[in-house]
Amino acid sequence: MEGLSDVASFATKLKNTLIQYHSIEEDKWRVAKKTKDVTVWRKPSEEFNGYLYKAQGVIDDLVNSIIDHIRPGPCRLDWDSLMTSLDILENFEENCCVMRYTTAGQLWNIISPREFVDFSYTVGYKEGLLSCGNNLNMLCFFSVWFKYLCFLGMFLSL
Repeated sequence: MEGLSDVASFATKLKNTLIQYHSIEEDKWRVAKKTKDVTVWRKPSEEFNGYLYKAQGVIDDLVNSIIDHIRPGPCRLDWDSLMTSLDILENFEENCCVMRYTTAGQLWNIISPREFVDFSYTVGYKEGLLSCGNNLNMLCFFSVWFKYLCFLGMFLSL
């Protein structure tokens, strides 16, 4: 894929960034939202004007049973109501691909539907998963869970 001449290097950089963000001391994060099963934290980014977001969810199942819902694919359309279409443009390895997806309009289409082309990366880490997407047009980290946030390192404790 044009612009991704060294996919392995790019994936390694994303993995290291996810681990670095996940390893930030707990007292640096502030709770942004908490429910029974999921907690979302945020902290000001030192790399860009905005916040880093981290979410932790507890799921009583094996990693391999839920990974298809985290990675891009048809299961994603089952639970992500904002996503209206998803196409895998190129698979590189089991844990990374380039995908194109469209989000639904918001607020009576005041925020129009949008199309994104992203490099998606998911890696097993400790007893869970770290996942992120990197927008290939803007090269800004974004969340696979919360479309309009600049970064989310997702870690699921199982």
